[in-house]
Amino acid sequence: MVSEINNPTIESPQQWSTEEGLKFTELIRQQYSNCCFSAGVVQGDDVDTVYLKLEKVKTNPILLLLRPDELAAIAWVSTGVVWSLLLEQLPKSCTNTAKS
Repeated sequence: MVSEINNPTIESPQQWSTEEGLKFTELIRQQYSNCCFSAGVVQGDDVDTVYLKLEKVKTNPILLLLRPDELAAIAWVSTGVVWSLLLEQLPKSCTNTAKS
């Protein structure tokens, strides 16, 4: 079993089970005033061993069961979007490179 992450944003990590025999253990959570993102491990599924939960005010929660590589891909594409937005805010002189 995976060890819990020492994350000060989690006061009391959640664990729950489903009627289908899946056991969820929250390992990390990021709370905001209007939403919460959390992730953890899933026991009882042969393929999908991690989950990502997305909760936002006035919307239905989304719970994705994923393989670790799929969760890593979500992190990678999300980072790419944030990186692009940050680069867009830089002055053009910082983003232009000399052409040989």
